[in-house]
Formats: sequence, structure tokens, C-alpha cells
Amino acid sequence: MTFIWTAYTLTIKSSKTDVPQDMMYSSTSVVLCAELLKLLITLAMFHKECEFDNQRFSEQVSRYFINAPKELLKMSVPSFAYALQNNLDFLALSNLDAGVYQVTTQLKVVSTALFMMLFLGRKFSARRWMAISLLMFGVAFVQMNNTPASEANKRRESAENYIVGLSAVLATCVTAGFAGVYFEKMLKDGGSTPFWVRNMQMYSCGVISASIACLTDYNRIMEKGFFYGYTEKVYAVVVLLGVGGLYISLVMRYLDNLYKSMASAVSIILVVVLSLLIFDNVFIGSFFVLGTICVVLAVLLYNSVNE
Repeated sequence: MTFIWTAYTLTIKSSKTDVPQDMMYSSTSVVLCAELLKLLITLAMFHKECEFDNQRFSEQVSRYFINAPKELLKMSVPSFAYALQNNLDFLALSNLDAGVYQVTTQLKVVSTALFMMLFLGRKFSARRWMAISLLMFGVAFVQMNNTPASEANKRRESAENYIVGLSAVLATCVTAGFAGVYFEKMLKDGGSTPFWVRNMQMYSCGVISASIACLTDYNRIMEKGFFYGYTEKVYAVVVLLGVGGLYISLVMRYLDNLYKSMASAVSIILVVVLSLLIFDNVFIGSFFVLGTICVVLAVLLYNSVNE
């Protein structure tokens, strides 16, 4: 999963490099394609789980998906929570400089741990809380590595509404933690509903959310076309985003949200290192070194506890 996220981030950056604004693809269309891909792969995996028996497959889909609207409604909660999180991110970035945003968003690691205690009954030892804190600060330091100091000054001079921005980013942290843990709970404690059906429910709601988001680009999509600006790199982004989403659900099923956060942290470090080799205007400074040390120590410390 770490390598998929790394490839996804680098491919997105590459797909936007040296591309004129009037030739840029619609990001909302990419998200919708990725959600559709997740749904199709999930259907294929469930068909395989049914041993390619079409009758059994149809009966299972009818029983657990089509004729189970309450279960679908339950899975709509994390789906729309993620959609809300995306909008809060835009609001936060509009009112905060990148440095403040990058640091404060790492509070989602702590919010995730708290929701795991609340929803999943998890208990963390003092050593694991130390690891969670190290992970939070480590990722914040790594992301501060490429934040120009002048950017923060420009934002402050423009008198942006920091209260609105901070409120939005804190709400993002709460929403992200809640959605992730809720999804994990439904995958692990979702009753008799099969794992792949849970994913079908989740991604069906994701398709609806992504379709609604496309309405914000409605005029542009209608004028230039849904696949306008798509290249091999953009199709690769769709595939990586779709496959990456499925790996997240597998990590939540067999591990938990904090292991997902650790995989994300390692991915961020790999992205910076590989970006140094691929792109211009990327450097590795003291923040990156300090952050990497914190992340490595956090992973080792968290896994040193037998629970």
C-alpha cells in the first residue's frame, strides 16, 4: 500500500507538471472514475469469492446489497464524511498558509486513536501513545520540509481568516478520524454482511458523492468533455487511486487505521526522496531529517508493544 500511495502521489504531480491550465483535466472526473473502478473491482472480487457461480453471486448481491437499504445507509456515513472532509480541506487551505495546514492536519492521527478507543474499545499503552505522538510530529516535520518561509508571510500579510481556517482543519481531523474508524468498525463488526459487499456499499455511495462533486465542474465538462486532458499518466492516476482504495479496506480489515497512518507516513517520506530525483525545486532539509527520524522511531516503538 505504501508503494501504491507513493506512485499515486508522484504520478499526480507528474500529470500536472508543464501542462497548460486550459489543457488540464478535471480532478472531479478522475475521482469519479476511480470510484467506479473500485466498485467494478469489488464486484469482480465478490464474484470470485462466490466461485464464479452466477446464481449464487446474484442471490448474495440481492440479499446483502439490493434488499438491504439500511446496511447501505450505514455505509453512506463514512462515504459522505470523506466528501465533507474534502470540502473542509479546500476551506482550510483558503484561509491558512500551507505550513500551518500541514502541521495541524496531523492531529488526525490523534483523533483516529481516540475514535478507535470510543468505537472499537481499543486501549493504548503509554508507549503506543508516545509512538502516535512521534508519528504526528514526524509527518508534520516532513511536510514542512518544502514549505517556503516566504509563503507564510504572504498569507499573513493578506489577513486571511485564521479562525475559520483553523476551525476547518480541526473539523477535517475529526471527520477523517471518525470516517476511518467507522469504516473499520463496519468491516470488522458488520454482522453477516460479506467483506466485499461492505466495499460495494461504500463505493456505491462514493460514486454518488463523486458524481455530485462533478457538478461543480459541470460547465467545463459539458464544454470540453468528460475525458478532456486525459493522458497515460492521468489513467495511471485513476488506476492507482482505485487500487489504493481497495488496499486501504484490506489494511483496515486485517490491521487497523493507525497502521494505515504509518503506511501513509512512510509514503510521504518516499515521495520527498523520489521527488528530489525526478522534479526540480525539491530539497531535503533539517525538517525532513528530523521528521524521518521521528517516523521511523514511531513505527518501531508502536510495533514493539505486543497487543
